[in-house]
Formats: sequence, C-alpha cells, structure tokens
Amino acid sequence: MSQRIALFLSIALTAFVLVMVGAALGVGRQAQATPANPTLDPQLVAELQAREAAYQAMIAQANAQLQAEDPTDLPAPTPTPVPTETVYPISPDLAAYIALSVAPNAYLVKPPELVLFRGVVAYEVTLNTGQVYVDANSGAILWNGAVVSAPAGGSTSAGRDDERDDD
Repeated sequence: MSQRIALFLSIALTAFVLVMVGAALGVGRQAQATPANPTLDPQLVAELQAREAAYQAMIAQANAQLQAEDPTDLPAPTPTPVPTETVYPISPDLAAYIALSVAPNAYLVKPPELVLFRGVVAYEVTLNTGQVYVDANSGAILWNGAVVSAPAGGSTSAGRDDERDDD
C-alpha cells in the first residue's frame, strides 16, 4: 500500500513542477512580447493638444469675465471673533506645587489640565498616587484623591477616622 502512495505523490509532484515551469515560461514570453516604450499615435497626440488648447482658452475667457465684474458689489465678510484665552490667578505650575504639598512622596504623571470640576474651573493634577483638583481662581483644594503613603515605620492610617488598635 505504501508503494501506491509513493507513486501517487511522485506523479502529483511531477505534474505540479511541470505546470509551474510552463507558467514561468509563458510569463517570460509575454514580458518579451510587450514593448518597453509604447509609442503614441501622432493623430491622437494632435487631438489631445487641440483639446488642451480649447480648455486653456475657456479658462482664459472665464478669468476675463471674473475680472470684468466689479468686486466692490460683494459684501465684505465679517471677521469671526478670535477667542481669547482666559488667564487664571493660579498657574499650572502653582497648581502642581499645591497638589504636591498635600501628597508628600508623590510626583507628577502629566502636566495639570484645566477642567470643570463640579461647576468650578479647576486644574486636574494627576499624581502617581491619584488625582488632586485645585481651584484655578483661589488655589483651594477641591478634591484630594491622592493616596498618601505613610513614612517608613509610621502609621498607615494617615489620620483616618477608622483607626483600630491591633494589640
């Protein structure tokens, strides 16, 4: 039985190789038959040049008509107002300093961004321990979401009301 399988596989492989060689030769002959630089029909080139000249003449005529019209009849466009950037008393650097002062051992992850926090314009200061929102007008801490890490050997409760004595 294994000789039949080997014979069948060798016939299939031979047929596959012959088909591939024939296809490669056919592609090679087609590549040789096509010219590298096709030449254009002189009559076609003349027609294309005449059409291009007609288009250029139409464009020149349209431009002349536009120039002949009086542009002062058109209403003047109204300038759009340029939005001015509001300056707040607390700068982004100061907001970062305030946030870092309430979260010791923390550092900035990204620069402070102006946001609207509960209806108040504030800086969102993202620290590695959480986010702190600082009022952009007064510098007050609106929300402190920074987890304060305890100093080595100190209490881990950080002054919370849920302190428990574990004796």
